[in-house]
Amino acid sequence: MTEAPAQDRGARSRDAILDTAGELMSRYGYAATSISMISSECGLPASSIYWHFGSKDGIYVAVLERARTALLAALPPAEVPGADVAQRLDGFLAEVEDAFQRHPHGLKLLLGLGMVQQDASAAAVAEVHHYRDALVAWAQDALSAVFGLNDRPDVADELARFTLRMASGTAVARWFEPGAVLETGPLHVALLALAAHHNVLVRGTLGEVDLSRDVTDRE
Repeated sequence: MTEAPAQDRGARSRDAILDTAGELMSRYGYAATSISMISSECGLPASSIYWHFGSKDGIYVAVLERARTALLAALPPAEVPGADVAQRLDGFLAEVEDAFQRHPHGLKLLLGLGMVQQDASAAAVAEVHHYRDALVAWAQDALSAVFGLNDRPDVADELARFTLRMASGTAVARWFEPGAVLETGPLHVALLALAAHHNVLVRGTLGEVDLSRDVTDRE
């Protein structure tokens, strides 16, 4: 009769440790977050933390896994609705911004912004790369749908990585300006220009003008 309550208490303790560790690591980074800091903040003894996770690195990997699962689950399907490129791009960027706003700490952690130091294990580094690979693949599929790039995966890849770099830059800015937001308006313009640079015919924007022609003329 006592086994289930004990399991519930154990699960609650584990979640409390992960909540606290995720908050601290996203704020201070992996190297600067100690077991004693986590213990003090969550109110659980260090022995409980070691019992659940074995080490600080074990906590970090668990935090990363949970953040990755939550973020990827929150992403919309890669098929972006909309009658034209402009509408689809607006929808895509709105979803990116929404995920960015709802998961600020997870985004910092999973982008690896200075938190994977030399003392982090291969498992922690691998988890960050696993997340990045999954996120890049989603962005590639979504932007391929936005711009109709099924036969041009190289362009979809460049657009995806550019978008994620802009999100990364905003996450970096949040270290110094907590209120910094992802500027989707300029990003919208930049993605259209980058697509045009690769001679992608962009319909539904600027009166259905072929932006690539404008870029070529200016060159």
